[in-house]
Amino acid sequence: MGLLDTYLSDRERSLLQKRRSKISGAFFLLFTVVIVMSYIVQNQLSEENTVLMTKDDIKDLKISLGLISVFVLGYLGWILFRLIRPTYITYLDLITDLLAIKNNVQTDDRPLSSRENTLLRFRELNFAVNNAVLYATITDENRIAYISKKFEEYLGHNEDLTFRKFEEVLTYKHNQHHKIRKVLSSATEELVNKELRLTNHAGDIFWIEMSIINMDNLKNSQRRLIVCHDITKRKHAGMEMQRVNRNKFVAEVQSQKDLSQQIMTAQEDERKRIAKDIHDGIGQMLTALRFNIDGIDFSNKEKAEESLNSLKEVFGQLIKDVRAVTFSLAPPELTDHGVASAIRKMSNMVGNFTGHKVLYENISEFDKRLDNNVEVNIYRVVQEAVNNALKYSESEYILVTLNHTDSYLKIKVEDDGIGFNPKITDSYKGTGNGLRFMKERVNYIGGELRITSEENQGTTVHIVVPIEK
Repeated sequence: MGLLDTYLSDRERSLLQKRRSKISGAFFLLFTVVIVMSYIVQNQLSEENTVLMTKDDIKDLKISLGLISVFVLGYLGWILFRLIRPTYITYLDLITDLLAIKNNVQTDDRPLSSRENTLLRFRELNFAVNNAVLYATITDENRIAYISKKFEEYLGHNEDLTFRKFEEVLTYKHNQHHKIRKVLSSATEELVNKELRLTNHAGDIFWIEMSIINMDNLKNSQRRLIVCHDITKRKHAGMEMQRVNRNKFVAEVQSQKDLSQQIMTAQEDERKRIAKDIHDGIGQMLTALRFNIDGIDFSNKEKAEESLNSLKEVFGQLIKDVRAVTFSLAPPELTDHGVASAIRKMSNMVGNFTGHKVLYENISEFDKRLDNNVEVNIYRVVQEAVNNALKYSESEYILVTLNHTDSYLKIKVEDDGIGFNPKITDSYKGTGNGLRFMKERVNYIGGELRITSEENQGTTVHIVVPIEK
């Protein structure tokens, strides 16, 4: 019996226990009835009662006792039969009943539970979709068969929209109705995506991305499924980006115009400076030479010799001034030997002309030739940096250093002068057009210009230019 129990489920064990309890209860009830009947019979058969009873009463009593005895014996026999019959028959019947119950559970209860779970999940999904997705189903005539709650709220409708024209629900403008009908009628493929610019009933412009899914295979009146996405924010962001780019382009064009104007102004100022240098320097020297030559008295040998010696000095200074002017315009060293040699010669000449200590150091012994346009712009930037140091730094020395790797040429122009505010340097404002032109030249050749400075700590101009292999 215990071995059989191990093969039964909890539910089957429960049923078996109930069967045992019922049999025990029936036996207990029978035992109680027998005790009660014994008491009644004993009471009826007492001496006092038997004296008073007639023959008919005794006969009725015997009949009653016989019926009761038959009932008791029959009930007792049924109980004994249930208890005495072979155990395997009891368990066979029980197992047969339990297997039938189990089979009914498998065929009825479990599919029902599965269907209930599926229905519950479907309801939850339908609730989520209905409250989160803009979708509708429409008929061949573009009438709404179903529209989600989210779509109704998005369009600002509170009334029932069933059987309303889909285009009329989307927008109140008639020209946009035609556009929507055209999109719906042209959707012949299984899936069509369109972007639409519409106006809602409140007069606000909005953008939607409409996906049209044909449902002909379902063979019902709901021929199209419409799924929409609000892309208004994305469109506004795109238009804002276009506006920013357009404004940026306009600003860049204006900046280029301003820069071109500044370059033209700078060139004109440079021409004026050169003209003034030639007029005030070379021109005056030539005029003085003419008067000195005209005033030579060759009859007086000693005075004539003094005048000639004076003329030699004037000629020497004149040659220096001419060389300085021509070197500032187009240094021949740059064309003949490259940027490193030109910077070295420029440093030496500036030191000689100004008496300032201008040092030059080529750490990596750079001597490569670069594109002519690159060399000219590098030279002009270094020249401007040296000139700024001479004008504004109040320094004791200026150091120009060159260093290079396989990919980059690095140039530093540093001084030990008074320095200036780096915030002004970062914005290239407040320090004249010289620094602005330096930055534009370096950017033009694909390089990088960086200026570091601290008050009373000097200034360093860093120039990094890529080297084409």
